[in-house]
Amino acid sequence: MADYDCIVIGSGIGGLTAGATLAAKGAKVLVLEKNKVAGGYLQSFTRKGATFDACVDCFSGLDNNGPITYLLEQLGVKDALEIIKVDPIRTSIFPDMTVQVHAELARYIEELKGFFPQEGTGIDAFFGVLSDIYSDIEAWGQGLIGNSQPTGMPVNIMKYRGHSYAELIDSYISDGRLKAVLSDRCPFIGLPATEVSAVAMAALIMSYFTGAYRIKGGGQRLVDLIVEGIRGKGGEVLLGAEVVEIGCEAGVVSSVTIASGERFTASHIISNIDYIATTGRLLKTGPEGTSAIKGGALPEVSSSFFIFYMIAKLDLGYLDKTSSIGFYPSFDMGANFGLAAEFSAKSSIGITIPTVLDPGLAPSGQHIIIAHEMASYGYTKSWKRDKDALAEKVMEKAARAIPGLAGAIIFKEAATPATLKRYTAGTGGAAYGWCQTIGLKPMRSPVKGLYFAGHWEGIGGGVLAAAYSGLKAAREIEGVL
Repeated sequence: MADYDCIVIGSGIGGLTAGATLAAKGAKVLVLEKNKVAGGYLQSFTRKGATFDACVDCFSGLDNNGPITYLLEQLGVKDALEIIKVDPIRTSIFPDMTVQVHAELARYIEELKGFFPQEGTGIDAFFGVLSDIYSDIEAWGQGLIGNSQPTGMPVNIMKYRGHSYAELIDSYISDGRLKAVLSDRCPFIGLPATEVSAVAMAALIMSYFTGAYRIKGGGQRLVDLIVEGIRGKGGEVLLGAEVVEIGCEAGVVSSVTIASGERFTASHIISNIDYIATTGRLLKTGPEGTSAIKGGALPEVSSSFFIFYMIAKLDLGYLDKTSSIGFYPSFDMGANFGLAAEFSAKSSIGITIPTVLDPGLAPSGQHIIIAHEMASYGYTKSWKRDKDALAEKVMEKAARAIPGLAGAIIFKEAATPATLKRYTAGTGGAAYGWCQTIGLKPMRSPVKGLYFAGHWEGIGGGVLAAAYSGLKAAREIEGVL
């Protein structure tokens, strides 16, 4: 008899969602995490009395019908979590134009019409299509949660899954500056509008209008509550337990071995880590499984992030409730992509200031400022050698958006793509697993009993998509337990 009904490899939000969902249903679950702290990109860390979220800004899924809310309710820990609604969701600073992305979609639409009155009809039609696509996505998600019955063919997803985001914009919008404003999230996802999937962008943009949130005290509090909930339901979470092998018997997964040599058996295994590492290095299978792994071309791996963490003593009262900023030196969105754009003064940068809404994250009179930009793992041959010089460039760009920043910094630290790779073991320190390109599909398992969760599963990148992927994996296993 197997030791567990299911073993989950990796404690990112996808793996935690899968493990927690199964544990809440009474399954015997083991979650294995190679690091000493659970959470993946949702981890927090402390420096000089300040609490930083390692990688995640705000995210959705915590509204009344959201998958993370559902998860916390199933675990019985929802009331222990304090959340902060983010509004405005983002402030996009362009030359001579600052656009507030209000939490209420109708208000954001009016903001855009105020800048581009001649595009009013097109703006309405454009967001009508985004809403239609996201309605299909929501219906699928609510079916996973159990709030609705499975619906028929997702008409809008099917209609637009072969379209780029640029094609969607071009169908309704003529003004080049408005096209840039509507593409303000493209540098964050690491792809130009001409390459990123229209469906992926609809999911990213529209999900925030159901509610964008931060966790009071840092994202680690959410992670720790889920871990507590899994253990409270009889599940196990082992930290510092790196998986080195997934065993198979007769084409079916059967066991997991960790670095200490300890072996655990299960008939169902969920990998919440790098698909490439899972199938190419960990999975020990026969010729049939090897053939299945090599049978198809893999998608392109996404870009990574360079993240510069700062503590600064300065007055940011003028920002009011703005806690997330996108700074764009020009309306030329093409200037944000390609190796020449990385760390260039001409490319955009993202800035998060969580202490605007959660001042308790830092000592009194201080602010946490996190500047980030997409970066290719191969940008330099030595991130360790170049990190400080590149951090200075990132700081200089951030200082253009926040006057007085340069002279107010009292602490600074940087994370590079190599840092992200070290902590997650993901190829190239990928920010989103696979590139969110046109036609990206969920990954197929090469052997029976092996499932995938997280941004390597293929549903999409970001916290919400990863949570849904974990819920999807759990539902598939529930059906055969």
